[in-house]
Amino acid sequence: MTRKYWPDLGSSLLVGVGIVAATFVAVLTAESGWLVLAGPLLLALTVVGADVLGSRLRGKPLRPSLTVLFLGGSFLLAGVIVALRDPSLVKTLIPVIGVTAWPTLLMRPGSPRKTCRGI
Repeated sequence: MTRKYWPDLGSSLLVGVGIVAATFVAVLTAESGWLVLAGPLLLALTVVGADVLGSRLRGKPLRPSLTVLFLGGSFLLAGVIVALRDPSLVKTLIPVIGVTAWPTLLMRPGSPRKTCRGI
């Protein structure tokens, strides 16, 4: 694997591990009141951390983008909304909203887009 693919791979691996870990935490805390929000919090921190890691690997400043901060906040808000209704459903929410983080991390505004060409 060439060196140019490592920034995308590192962020993706971090998000994948974060989704699994956040789901595990949500399953363990499903009946623990407000502690059930530890899963969405862990997922939000993972997404922000993956963005910081990706920007660091690309040689940019070590800070998250505004888009990813909004995304992490929306994960927390979705977790709160679901936890207020039925806390046991947070464990099913984490993988669904976690998958939405990958396109935002992989599609960078400065990167060239790949187009499909016909035969």
